Amino acid sequence: MVESKDKEVVTSKEGGTSMSFQCPVLNSTNYTIWAIKIRSIFNVHGIWEAIEPKEGSEFDEKKDNTAIALLFQAIPENTVLQIANFTSAKEIWDALKVRHVGVDKVKEARLETLESDFESLKMGVDESLDVYAGKISEIASQASNLGHTMNDKKLVRKLLSSVPEKFIQIVAAIEQFVDLGAMPFQEAVGRLKAFEERTKKKNKEVDMHDRLLFTKEEGKEKVKEQKCEHCGHESSKQENKERGRGKYGKTWKNKQGNQAQLGKGHIKCFKCNERGHFSHECPKWKTRQEANLIRDEDDEPTLL
Repeated sequence: MVESKDKEVVTSKEGGTSMSFQCPVLNSTNYTIWAIKIRSIFNVHGIWEAIEPKEGSEFDEKKDNTAIALLFQAIPENTVLQIANFTSAKEIWDALKVRHVGVDKVKEARLETLESDFESLKMGVDESLDVYAGKISEIASQASNLGHTMNDKKLVRKLLSSVPEKFIQIVAAIEQFVDLGAMPFQEAVGRLKAFEERTKKKNKEVDMHDRLLFTKEEGKEKVKEQKCEHCGHESSKQENKERGRGKYGKTWKNKQGNQAQLGKGHIKCFKCNERGHFSHECPKWKTRQEANLIRDEDDEPTLL
């Protein structure tokens, strides 16, 4: 016998061949799994009859002593002291079983809690698929430790029915073209994850396109703001600060990039409809007013 950190190693020889088995150690929560493993080891050694004698078989003291020795190796030291007064392997086995009946009840209650958590589990809109799949796997693992197996079919159906609406296309495709009863859980996770990655890539491309369009429109607006509403020439920020210093209130850059002063060539007089002056400077209007004034003076009656 060789000791490991957590378990004892039982060595048996059959026909000159050496076989080694790890003997599990009983604790407060693993009785069901422990009992299954111990029975398997006893069957290999051919001593399970010491625990469940066959009808009409005679008591075999050698097998009974071997079974007692293996049971002592598979239980904690404090438990060994409590069952040391029993003289047969069957008595020891039955005592351990009675002692851990309450543990089975606790396991049943725990399984009910896990089933309730499993049924109410839903993936959040912003939750990662890896994180959500990990939650499902964790519950399945906890149930397995308690002796209950959740098969892949149940896990796959739970996954497909509890993901957000953004996965509806891939879920519909999987349900239509794939046999859910034969699909492994990890394969279903992989299909959804591939769809999620493609969706993220597409959303990034759309977002980048929208940003480029916004930048382009913003650039057009800036260029428009910097152009003169009269001559169409662009002005610099520095020129915008210097507006009002020229003869007519504005200075601009011409097409050659040289600073120029805006003249009156673009101004149209609304009195004579000619360009080059303001209405209050209209020479024709002044001439006309003077002519009317002279005519009015000539028409005045002379007093006798």
